[in-house]
Amino acid sequence: MVVLFCAALLVPISAAQASYSLICTGYTSCADKGYSHSGYATHKSTSYWRMYTGTNCTNYVAYRLVTTNGMPNERPRSGVGNAEDWGFAMASITDSTPVVGSVAWWGRTGHHVAYVEKVVSSSEIWVSESNWSGAFDWRKITKSGSGWPDGFIHFKDLKLVNNVRPTISGVVKVGGALTAWGGDWTPKGNTYVYRWRADGVNIPGAEGKTFTPTAAQLGKQLSVSVTASRPSYPTLRAYSVSKKVAPGTLKATVAPEITGTARVDSTLSASVGTWSPTGATYAFQWNVDGNPVTGATGATYTPGPAEVGRRVTVTVTASKLGYDSVASTSTPTAELAPGPLTATIKPSITGTPKVGLPLSAHHGTWSKPDLTFSYQWFVDGSEVSGADSATFVPRAADVGLPVTVHVTASRAGYATTTAISPQTTPVERGTFRLVEKPAITGNHTRVGSRLTATTGQWSPGGTYTYTWYADGKPITGATSQSFIPTSRQLGAKIRVRVFAHRAGYATASALADNTERIERGRIQNVTAPRITGTARLGSSVAVSPGEHTPSGATLRYQWLRDGKVLTGATGRTRKITVGDLGHKLSARVRFAAPGYTAHTVTTAPTGWVKARTTIGVSATPGTRRVSFTIKVTAAGLPAPDGTVQVRFDGDHYRTVTIVDGRGKVTLTNQASGPHAYVFTLRGTLKLTSATYRKTVTIS
Repeated sequence: MVVLFCAALLVPISAAQASYSLICTGYTSCADKGYSHSGYATHKSTSYWRMYTGTNCTNYVAYRLVTTNGMPNERPRSGVGNAEDWGFAMASITDSTPVVGSVAWWGRTGHHVAYVEKVVSSSEIWVSESNWSGAFDWRKITKSGSGWPDGFIHFKDLKLVNNVRPTISGVVKVGGALTAWGGDWTPKGNTYVYRWRADGVNIPGAEGKTFTPTAAQLGKQLSVSVTASRPSYPTLRAYSVSKKVAPGTLKATVAPEITGTARVDSTLSASVGTWSPTGATYAFQWNVDGNPVTGATGATYTPGPAEVGRRVTVTVTASKLGYDSVASTSTPTAELAPGPLTATIKPSITGTPKVGLPLSAHHGTWSKPDLTFSYQWFVDGSEVSGADSATFVPRAADVGLPVTVHVTASRAGYATTTAISPQTTPVERGTFRLVEKPAITGNHTRVGSRLTATTGQWSPGGTYTYTWYADGKPITGATSQSFIPTSRQLGAKIRVRVFAHRAGYATASALADNTERIERGRIQNVTAPRITGTARLGSSVAVSPGEHTPSGATLRYQWLRDGKVLTGATGRTRKITVGDLGHKLSARVRFAAPGYTAHTVTTAPTGWVKARTTIGVSATPGTRRVSFTIKVTAAGLPAPDGTVQVRFDGDHYRTVTIVDGRGKVTLTNQASGPHAYVFTLRGTLKLTSATYRKTVTIS
């Protein structure tokens, strides 16, 4: 351990350091006032640079050089021991300039060292010191009298250090607000000066933490320099990384806006909106449903008919020196409404307003060309259903009423518009024109033969009524299209007048030519007379006269037997008698009517008149045999004679003779069991045939 001498041992402090003033004294007192001992109070028992421990100037200064200035805890030179020797031993780094962190040395005047805490000026410093066998203090020393240090030893002076270089925050582009961060420095609390640079050259006036590049810096490398300064410290400058200045960004703070009516042929106007920054120039592009319209690059646009129902936008492109061009599009308009159509000259009607005569509509003159027109006719203000062409023929219901036509103009992209013509005078009644006169048709001009009137040919057609005449006089009730002459018209000439009627037209009439004189009619049998009923003894038959014309003819009957007149048999019916058996009956019918030639018709004959016969059978069965008793009767006659055939077992027959209506037969060799027997009586001219079936069980 080297003995170190401090001022307290060599000379009184009051003599060696006359021009000073104490700032604080004592570790605790100084710390309370904000003047640090840098931890020496707790480390003074440790030797630094092999100095004596405790309260002395050399150990304290060595402590500060090690802990504050970062020197190693090794004495730099053996001659640095007593305080009075420091300046001589370290003459190469000793001068008269005080610097924070240097050592104030009194070698000739006070044998003392202290740590320079603050350099107020070249003639005032503040030091901290530990005095031998004294106290720790801070004091202010001025360069007056004999107390100023003999020199200042610069072992390792404090200097400013840039630990982290400055940076620029923000987007480096024209118009972009940038902020510089000064970096990280040691020590703290320095004063910083900022200068912005383009391509390494200071930008005039660009000082301060913030900077906004202009078009002049576009494409250049932008950086910021930060110059740190601190009293007693040499200044130091640090630079940020350079960044290329990009074009600025224009921003539409308020989008463009379209004003005007969203309608075909209506001019729309565009505002540019509001942009940041200001001072840009603007270009317009109009769009329909998002598609650019060729050539629509002005501040106004007039939509055409092809755009109806679509939406319009305008895109405004802002341009400014140093900035990328930016486009902003307006909110779409409402769907474009159709454009207006106007009839500059009203529609008109030509023609005579009369039932049956056509009226024609002229569509008038309109504000736009290439229109399509549709028509609707009105009578007295009411729409006529189906009357939708350019012509209209007034109807009967229109008589006395005025006519108008509504013309509707349409064109793609325009609002369909209707214009109304002036009304016509009231509609007059129409007039028939006879094209061909009526005529009378029919096969014969005689009583009972139908005559029919043709209507003739009229323009227009209508409905028709008729009046028939006999020798020029109306026939009462004869008002149909057909007429059948009666006996009253026998010998007269017939004609007819046809009346043409149509709603809205004046009634017209025309006469047909006379017929020949009416002859007698002929009675016609539509269906021939015939005899009804069954020709059997005891039954009645009748004459059905059939249908005939005229229907009211008088009928007379005469019955015939085998074509010969039966005297007195003149009724419509006849009861069959025994005398009719074996004969055929017919009837002669005479038809007579006024104005007609009498007419006689004979019916077809009946079949042979017969009596109805029946068969009765009783059976007596035995062993493999059976006996039958047969009884035959004829209605209205005595018991008849004849033969009956018995059929059994499929194809076996036996003939039985009938006398006075009775006969018997026995059948042998009959197998046991049930058998079916069929008894048949053959018919004659006077008797009908008969059949009887019987089942018998043989034992």
